[in-house]
Amino acid sequence: MALALQVVSSHHLGAFDIEKALSVQEALVKLLLPHATSEAEALKRPNCPRLFLLDGCSLNLALGPLSGRLRASSPGSKFLALLPPDRGGESEMTLLFHWGIDGFVTLHRKWKTELPKATMALLRGRLWVPSEVLLAFVKQMKTLLDRQLLAGQSLTAREGQVLQLLFRHLTNKEIAYQLNIGERTAKFHVSNVLRKLGIENRRDILVSPLVD
Repeated sequence: MALALQVVSSHHLGAFDIEKALSVQEALVKLLLPHATSEAEALKRPNCPRLFLLDGCSLNLALGPLSGRLRASSPGSKFLALLPPDRGGESEMTLLFHWGIDGFVTLHRKWKTELPKATMALLRGRLWVPSEVLLAFVKQMKTLLDRQLLAGQSLTAREGQVLQLLFRHLTNKEIAYQLNIGERTAKFHVSNVLRKLGIENRRDILVSPLVD
């Protein structure tokens, strides 16, 4: 559990409630940094990988692109989105999962009990994502492979891992970090995946899963 924790919330009381919910685990309290009230404040610690807890109730920013900018500043970071009930549906979570967000807690009655468990899971390298969201993600990736994989081609196990991370908006540097390989090696695998799919640009992968 090497990552620090940082709540990103523009609402002081909201940030306090989130931090208070985490305080039931002493190990989590020790990892907490002062909360950030804005993206600019969160970006003040470049190259400092953290588990960001994004308050979807207070932030007037799209959480997916926000996570991308924070990850670019601090590669190796993870993200837990706290979503209001009206934005906690499968389609919203699937879209955010494509943006690289690793876990979701919907702010229903039991969120304060769930939040420490979700945080501990992410710190241990696991996901905290509903099974239906993971299933939707797998189906979308399979659809991409069925449509795009060139005849006679197949992906190696490593290329399959790379495709999953490409599918979640991760850069070559971030893929290298996730898979514990060199950035040049990650770039080599990405090039092979794109070639086998007959795709020239990685951005074409990112729009494919949202097309029926």
